[in-house]
Amino acid sequence: MQVSNLLFAKSAANALQSWCNEKGFDSVYFLCDTNTYQYCYPVFKEISDKVIVIPSGETNKQLRMIETIVEHLVAFGAKQNHLLVNLGGGVVTDIGGFAASIYRRGMKCVNIPTTLMGMADAAIGGKTGVDHQHLKNYIGTFYQPEMVLISTEFLATLPYEEFNSAWAEMIKTGAILDAGLFKMIEEDALLDDILKRCAECKQSVVQMDVYDRSHRQLLNFGHTIGHAYESHYLNIAQPVKHGIAVAKGMLAELEIAKNSAYLTELEATRIQVLIQAKMSVEPMTSEEWTEVKKLLWADKKNTGTEITFSLPVAIGKGKFGIKMKEEEIKI
Repeated sequence: MQVSNLLFAKSAANALQSWCNEKGFDSVYFLCDTNTYQYCYPVFKEISDKVIVIPSGETNKQLRMIETIVEHLVAFGAKQNHLLVNLGGGVVTDIGGFAASIYRRGMKCVNIPTTLMGMADAAIGGKTGVDHQHLKNYIGTFYQPEMVLISTEFLATLPYEEFNSAWAEMIKTGAILDAGLFKMIEEDALLDDILKRCAECKQSVVQMDVYDRSHRQLLNFGHTIGHAYESHYLNIAQPVKHGIAVAKGMLAELEIAKNSAYLTELEATRIQVLIQAKMSVEPMTSEEWTEVKKLLWADKKNTGTEITFSLPVAIGKGKFGIKMKEEEIKI
């Protein structure tokens, strides 16, 4: 399976219109949440007035929302060769990609991420899905969009907490895949340059392992514990930003990597310092860890009596498929 193309553009509307003309798409539908409909869709209104608007937020990332999207697509008369444009952050691109993958057994879609998290990570790679109750991304598919169109023009209206939480995925990518990217973040390089390198890095590793069976699992660094942390707070109806959960997960997993001699204390500290400098995130409390441990076994990657981790072994290098028993996990 070919991974979707990345297209970087100053004007997303002009780029999308040109691309649609080139590919022959004359029936285009937009999927937005309430925020992106207000702040981002207006620049695309000349392309199409057929818009599906869903509530914003992780708590709406449920199967019922897929049914809502499908009902709208049916009402529009959408066909397999028509185009669904997913305009939003990771929730919108996850939901929209899933809906596109199952509508009439697969219709074309494009992701236009409007958050820094989406541009750096969530919109790239073809993982789609929804949560099941409090369990993250338990129902989903692998389905590549035709293109991921990245334009930083949408970041001007992004709330600070959304912008700030995105550093987690960029630091993760540098820490476990690309020492050069990690150094760019440390040295406060231009955001556009960091973002482009991060997106291309993710695209490259996904192309090597589209279905997440080997090298792509490196991208799970911080997510084994991070998803459990996120699930815990979803379970008690206090959702946290995905990036904050991943940052908390990385801080914990760095302790595991250090305590299990996968990573030196010096390099573990270097990553921890960057996470805390960019995001002002503190490690989990002992009370949080007690609750999170209970949810680790629900992670999709785990089987039997062991937890599976992807951990850095040096800045820019990692090891995936590390299995540990509960008593070996020390933070």
